[in-house]
Amino acid sequence: MAVYHFWMPYQWDWTSKLRATPPAIAWGAFMINFCFSVLLLWGAALTVLAAFRWAQQDGLTRCAVWGMGAFWVLNAGYQALFPMPLPEDFRAVGWFLLGFAVVVAFLYAVAIAVSLSATLKGRELIPKQGLTSGAPNNAQQPTGPASAATEA
Repeated sequence: MAVYHFWMPYQWDWTSKLRATPPAIAWGAFMINFCFSVLLLWGAALTVLAAFRWAQQDGLTRCAVWGMGAFWVLNAGYQALFPMPLPEDFRAVGWFLLGFAVVVAFLYAVAIAVSLSATLKGRELIPKQGLTSGAPNNAQQPTGPASAATEA
């Protein structure tokens, strides 16, 4: 969706359609769309990062998933309350965009529900293995005269 938003002003020929508006408003429309596209791309990157860090359930992971989940819930809610004014021939586009937002919000909700369920049950989503290197802790305790002196 982020990549599409970068291209959208050119697909719909915003330049010719915004010619009659004051220059500051035309500039603002392009600027808002560009910034929104960057934020959407950043949110997608954070979501992918969170997926790779899912077992850790740290602040970054939770913030990314909850934040993007809230974004898509608000997106779907806004589209449902204030549908995009489209010609009848393009009405399917509005339904597709609303459906997309609902599905993505649902997928974030599933991820959040799984995380909360595991947290409430007091278990990790994916059990952590031994040391950070993944090797078992087979180090033997020192024996001999030096260890006897340190025990005393």
